Amino acid sequence: MSRHAAPVRADARERSLRTLAQGLALDVAIAGAAAGYAVVQHWTGEDVLSTAAWVAAGTAIIKSVLTAGLSYVARLRVPPSTTAHE
Repeated sequence: MSRHAAPVRADARERSLRTLAQGLALDVAIAGAAAGYAVVQHWTGEDVLSTAAWVAAGTAIIKSVLTAGLSYVARLRVPPSTTAHE
């Protein structure tokens, strides 16, 4: 393992966590907008908590986790040419 491997892994981890946080924040914002729309349209609680709604929410969360994982792998494979620490 080279002496630069640890900083690259730390940078990749930081980037993936930041990407995960951004993805989850967007998921929450979209879910909030959908819930607001449901209230305005007078949907019942059964509509909002339906299996389809849970599948949509789960899909959004899985998407965010997978995006963060891909961000981690991409940063490991193509590290930045320079870092702020140098």
